[in-house]
Amino acid sequence: MQSMINEITSNSIDSMAKEIFSIYVCTRWAPNSEFTQILDGEMATGQLPRKKASKLYRDGRFIPLRCSENFKVFSDASLGKTNFEVFEGQMQSLATWYAAEKDGAVSSRLAKLAGVDLHPDLREATAFDLGTVAKAAQGCDDSQSWISVIDAKSQELLSNCRTVKWWLSKLRDWHRAMPFTSFMSPDQEGAKMAPKQKEQVLMCFGKRVASQLHRREGGQHLMTDQNAIGCHGFWNMGQAALMLDRIVKLWRPPTCQLASMELEMKVKIMELIASMNSRLFDALPALLTEEISASPDFDGKALEASSLGVSLVRGMWQTITSSFSALKGQYTRLGQLLGNTVVKWTVCPLKNISEAQELDKLDSALGTEDDLARYYAEIAYAKWTGKTNLLPGEECIDEESLRSSMAHCRVCTLGTLQQDMPEPYKDEKFICPVRPFLPAKQQLEIFEKKNGWCPLRMNSKQMEAAKWFYRGRTPQKTQHDMMENKPQGDFQAIKLVDFKSRQDSDFHMWRSFATVSLQCTREESEETPRWCKDPEVHYSSGSVNSFVDSMGRVGRGARRLVMRGMHKAGMAEEPKTNNAPGKAFTQWLYQRGKHAEAWLKGTSSEWFGKAADRYEKLRTKSFHTSEAAELLHSMSFQRELESTGADSKQKQRYERFAVIAPCKSMDPETEFDLKYESAEDALQLARKVHQKFDASIFKSKAFAVQLMGASILKMNGDQSAWVEFRTLVRAFSPNCFGKECSNDWVVTKNAMIGELAGSISAHGGESVRSSDLTGFEATFNCGTRPEMHDLPRERLGKAEPPVVSQSFVECVTHGAVKNKELRNTAPEAPYLREETVVRITFHSLEDCRLHLSTARNSNETENPVYRTFSSISGCPGIAEADFPKILKRDIEESRFRGLLLGSGLPDETLFEVLVDPEDFLKEVPL
Repeated sequence: MQSMINEITSNSIDSMAKEIFSIYVCTRWAPNSEFTQILDGEMATGQLPRKKASKLYRDGRFIPLRCSENFKVFSDASLGKTNFEVFEGQMQSLATWYAAEKDGAVSSRLAKLAGVDLHPDLREATAFDLGTVAKAAQGCDDSQSWISVIDAKSQELLSNCRTVKWWLSKLRDWHRAMPFTSFMSPDQEGAKMAPKQKEQVLMCFGKRVASQLHRREGGQHLMTDQNAIGCHGFWNMGQAALMLDRIVKLWRPPTCQLASMELEMKVKIMELIASMNSRLFDALPALLTEEISASPDFDGKALEASSLGVSLVRGMWQTITSSFSALKGQYTRLGQLLGNTVVKWTVCPLKNISEAQELDKLDSALGTEDDLARYYAEIAYAKWTGKTNLLPGEECIDEESLRSSMAHCRVCTLGTLQQDMPEPYKDEKFICPVRPFLPAKQQLEIFEKKNGWCPLRMNSKQMEAAKWFYRGRTPQKTQHDMMENKPQGDFQAIKLVDFKSRQDSDFHMWRSFATVSLQCTREESEETPRWCKDPEVHYSSGSVNSFVDSMGRVGRGARRLVMRGMHKAGMAEEPKTNNAPGKAFTQWLYQRGKHAEAWLKGTSSEWFGKAADRYEKLRTKSFHTSEAAELLHSMSFQRELESTGADSKQKQRYERFAVIAPCKSMDPETEFDLKYESAEDALQLARKVHQKFDASIFKSKAFAVQLMGASILKMNGDQSAWVEFRTLVRAFSPNCFGKECSNDWVVTKNAMIGELAGSISAHGGESVRSSDLTGFEATFNCGTRPEMHDLPRERLGKAEPPVVSQSFVECVTHGAVKNKELRNTAPEAPYLREETVVRITFHSLEDCRLHLSTARNSNETENPVYRTFSSISGCPGIAEADFPKILKRDIEESRFRGLLLGSGLPDETLFEVLVDPEDFLKEVPL
């Protein structure tokens, strides 16, 4: 029976892990005769320089300590009590004692010893010699009056019988509490940091003994190294009392600190055990070689690539390989066997216990099942079984329970938590992990790798409503509540973008912060599925941008440079004032080309402020930054598991899991750029319509804007030819479409719109080409999100007018008011079904078109500019009736030789983009 008890207590991974959780305390003591003997021994063996003991003490080269026993967190508690209950009582008693002693006689006399120059014989320390004090108190006459224990010299104290008896009692209390003698001997540099006066208490986590028992060469003391890795202090006694209270508060079982550290310790032990197995396996080829052949001498011989060559060597190698493969097969089979196998030691059968009370007493003394070893066996044998996706969150499965409410989603298990882990604490309800969670950043990186899949996340309001609070910032509080937290359809998918290390604003500690892209909710995906997929983008033929979505994109000209330059120069951060970044922006822009600079000169600072506001607004809506652990908590859910009956404790278990949903694969920064730039394009076009055309166009249910770049070939003799460019724009509504009622083209000199049309940056002269010019239509509609999603995306003249009850202007103005009300009601709602949006769709005009006038003489046709212009192919001709009227003066001019009208969308334009009515009205004041 005793051998069985020894096996359970000393041959247990659980016991090994728990033994480390202890604390001991040391008090800086006086250099009394006991310590001067130790000091003499250190000098005699050459460990300290030969100097007066008083000088070594005063200089901090020798620090005497009296230390306590180790207070174990997991001790053998009596029946009916928990381990932590015993530990908490010990810590509270010690804290109370330190608090009472902070200005007491012992503390004060020790402080005086450390704060004054000592006499060479250290006579003031004799008051701390227990034997000397006991001898002085023995048989003396205590009729003398009290003297001050704190202020009296040692000889006065020892001569006063009544006082010395009291002091003896106090000293014995300290010796019982601190029975062990230790010392510190810093080097000369370290001694400069030695504790001062009231800095008297050192606290240390973990086991005290750090080496075998040994003796200095020629020394007269047996000693061991003392572990000081987990020490903190030195504290004064008042601070020490507070620190003990803080340790208890932090380690209470509901904080999961103990459970977490115990799991980490068990995993480290198991890693070492698994390493023993791996080392044996890795050594098998060498061992087999030695067994099968005469042992070769490998000393000084470099390994070379194998050439089987000689049949004898080949045969021997095949024998070794065959033996090794057989052994490897054994490892593989065992690993597959242990992968999900319960392995139990049946210690002994129970006697027949019929009374429930007796069984309850037994169960209260017993622990719970721990499947960590079974879980780790899968990891340890993965080298041979080839099993992958073993880390939490790597394997995600399609669950029947989610199919009705969250179609196409998958569940990824993050961990299991158990009630009262590692043991109950008073009447508090809590759960702690039974398997270690991954560090937050590592867990998030696993989800970052799931391309096309995004975890769902709760925002702060949703977490507050569910009472799903993250308490990692306050580790002294209960960390995990016994509750379910199930995913809902209005939780938003997120995509990891990057990580940064920053100090937090509350505790000023360095932490990992994660930036995420905010994607669709499940409701949104069901109701507006197209907008929850990668947006359709127009790329010009042969554009390198068609395959760099995931890596960022090449700029498309001066307009993008202006946008990014504005943000880099600081305008986006402080959109209300543009004076400060103006110089930096202009300097930056100067290097980027005359076209953008020309556009900048013609643009008001008011527009910059509004554009910067829109940039930040979209940025806030598109991205979110959160501390990594808090983000992980917001995307974690929890459900109660069914009882397994694995042990008699019947503790509730919960599964912590994440839910991933199909999402966009496009790089979020790329998508942001595309959305922002396409929306700004649309607003500039609408703004131009408001400036150039009748306001009645906005009273229609929808309207369209057409933009086209035009090249005009002119010549002044056969030696002088050039190309002039125009930017043409026109607008119309569904009630009036066609030549007979549409507004005719007008010319605009707005450089931003000219850049869109290609007329600003097009090649001229001998390099003129049709691909530089664009010609497209932007159709503007207004309605709720579902209405705009379901509205056909054909060009305005090609489809039926939208079936909406309001005009465009009414929809936009009323929508801006309604949206504000909706957001006031639900400020953090990621998806508002009734939100009004302006939808803009972009469509290319059919074809570029080319008209070439007859040359005045044959020499003109030899002009390289004329020849290049006339060689443009793929563009149908233009009937004179279709010439834009606004170009009539150019066409009738004697120098006119040809006209090229562009078609196609600008490179990297979204086919569809949404704009907030509020933003529309700020740019187009209807």
